[in-house]
Parts: sequence; C-alpha cells; structure tokens
Amino acid sequence: MKLTKSYSLGSYQGPWDSVIVHPVEALVVAAPMMDRWSITAALDAMLCIDRLKPLGTSEPDVFTVESIREALELLPPASRAVREVHRALADIQFPTWSAMETLTRMLVLACGMPRPIMNFRVETPRGHSILDSAWPEHMTAVEFNGRDHSQDHASYKDEMYRNEVLRGLGWKLRIVSFDDLRKMDRLAEWLTWLGGHLGVEPDLSRVTDTRLEHSEPW
Repeated sequence: MKLTKSYSLGSYQGPWDSVIVHPVEALVVAAPMMDRWSITAALDAMLCIDRLKPLGTSEPDVFTVESIREALELLPPASRAVREVHRALADIQFPTWSAMETLTRMLVLACGMPRPIMNFRVETPRGHSILDSAWPEHMTAVEFNGRDHSQDHASYKDEMYRNEVLRGLGWKLRIVSFDDLRKMDRLAEWLTWLGGHLGVEPDLSRVTDTRLEHSEPW
C-alpha cells in the first residue's frame, strides 16, 4: 500500500462518524489510475454533491468550478495529477448525474458534434421528463440506460411510457446501454444516427478507444 501526504485542504464528515478527506485532494490522489473521461466524471459528480459537510459544521458544502479550481491551486502545481485534473475541468458540464452521462457527452463532443444540454426538462401533457443529453432545437436526445433500469421494473415501465409520449410530440430518442459505448460498431451506429438528426457528419476516427472495462461498472 502506498500512502500519500495530505495537503490539508480540509476534512469532511463521512458515514458512521468517519472522517474523509477533501474530494479534490482524493481525486488528485486517484487521478494517476484513472482515464481522462473518468476524471471528468468525478468532477461532474462533485458539482452535484449536496450532502458533504465540513467537519464542525452543520451546513453542506457546495462545490463549484471556481471552488474546485481554488482547491487545486493549493496543491503542488508541478504534479502531473494536479495538471490532469486542471485539464479535465474544461470538460465538465452541470448538471451531469452519472459517469455514463459524462462519457456519452464526451464521445459526442469528440466527434465534433454540438454540445448537448444535460438532464434537460421537458414538460408534456403527461407530466415532465428529464432527458440525459438533449439538443432541444433539433428535438433530439440520447438516453443512457444503466443496470438500474433492468432492476427497477416499475420505473422502467414508466420511463418507456414517458419516452413514447415524447416521441408522440416529435422528439427523436436514442436509448443506449453500456455496450453501445464500449463496442465500436454499436458506438459508430448511434453516433451516426445522432449526427444525421443534428445535421453533422461525426468524425468517428476520434473515438477509436474509450478504454472501458469488459464488465459494466455502473
């Protein structure tokens, strides 16, 4: 086991009365073992955290791009890990609620296609829907279905109904799964579909390796 020196960015209240280090410091320690997209996913998640409380306080901390950048400034500037996290800051987008949403967005952007609006809310006659990655001006969206969709059947059936309501209103939806991000033939298929609806020819040569594990992590 390799131990690293703490840079005293502050500690937080963890579960079961434990103490955890500052999320930015933890990410910098883990960064050498992570791909660029997963560092970005961790930063995306950090912006959505609303329950972490600094030690000795009762109010949760709110992380912003600026507060993350300020924390990085307190760490060794020559550190390769610090530089990698700094670079990944340019890729983040709020609100992004899952790592696979991050990866989906980064694949789209890598191909030269327009940036989506993340978790876009659409009001319908049957209530509202939240679309993972949406291009409202084209009424087009990409939805990632993870493991939870196959385990929670009631929510899955409700989502399928809401998707059909959206399609009835003219929305073009593409549902993707983990294999659609990992397998090149399936990746190329939905990116080409998306490019067709956005009026952009995707540069598929720029997404030849997403470096995902062979088993689904989420």
